[in-house]
Amino acid sequence: MDSLSTFVQSPLFSRLSVVLGGLIVVGLFWWRAGSIHTVLDRLWRLVAGKADVHDPVLKSLLLESRDIEKFQFIYRLKVETMVDVHKLAAWMETRGVGMARLQKIRRWVDVTSAEVVSQPPRHYVRSHCVFGCMAMLTILGISQLAASHDAYLQMRTSKVWFKTDAVTVKAPLEGWSFNLAKCQDDRTKLANLTGFNASETNAICNAFKDDRLKALVNETVKWQAWTGIVGMLIAIFVAIINILAAGAAHEALRLRKRLYPAGVGGNGSDVKRTN
Repeated sequence: MDSLSTFVQSPLFSRLSVVLGGLIVVGLFWWRAGSIHTVLDRLWRLVAGKADVHDPVLKSLLLESRDIEKFQFIYRLKVETMVDVHKLAAWMETRGVGMARLQKIRRWVDVTSAEVVSQPPRHYVRSHCVFGCMAMLTILGISQLAASHDAYLQMRTSKVWFKTDAVTVKAPLEGWSFNLAKCQDDRTKLANLTGFNASETNAICNAFKDDRLKALVNETVKWQAWTGIVGMLIAIFVAIINILAAGAAHEALRLRKRLYPAGVGGNGSDVKRTN
C-alpha cells in the first residue's frame, strides 16, 4: 500500500493520468463522431501555426468534414456527406419524424436508403428479449455465488464438486452432507455416498481437524466474490445491450408501420404494387 501511495503521488503518475485522460477523450470523440479530423486539425494548427487554408476547394472540404463530425457527434447518426444531412432533414420534415425518435433507432437509420428506416430482421426483437432475460437469470445465479459463504471446490482425481464452510461438506445442490462427526464412522460408506475416493475422503476428514480447510475456504470465498462481481457486471452489460437493442428494433418496426402502412409497398417502399 505504501508503494502504491508513493506511485500515485509521484509526478510520473500525474503525467500518465493526463495522457490517459487525453486518449480517453479522443477515443470518445472518435467513437461518437466517426473520425478525428477536427482533432488532427487542432494538432496541425498547434504544430504548424494558425495559417489558414487558401485553396477554396480544400477549405470547403475541411469545413464540410467538421460539420459532418459535429452532426455525428451530437446525434450519433451515420452520414457521409452534407447531401445526406440535407436529405435526412427534408425526409424528417416531410414524414413528421423527430430527431429524438431517430436517435433511439439509429441502428436502423440508413440515410442512403430510399426508406431511411430499415426493416429489422425477423425475430430480432424476440431473440434479443430472450438473450436479455437469460442475462438477467445469469445475474441472479452469479449473485448467489458472490454472496455465498460456502466455497465451491472440485476434487482433482474424482472430479466431484462440493461446497463447504469448513464445518460441513455438502453436495452443490444439497444432495448429501457430512461433518467431522460423520468422519468417525465408516469412511468407505462416506466415500460411496459422496463419490470421493478413499484418499480424498481421508484428506477432507483430516482437514476438519486443523485450519487448512478453513484457510482454503476463506481464500476461495474471496475469489468467488470478486469473480461474481465481475460476472454480474458483464451480465448486466449484456442484459442492458440486448434490452436496448430489442427496444430500438421494436420502435423501428412501429415507425415503419406508420410510415409504410399495409397496401403501400409490401417491402416497406413507397411504390404501390401492381398485380
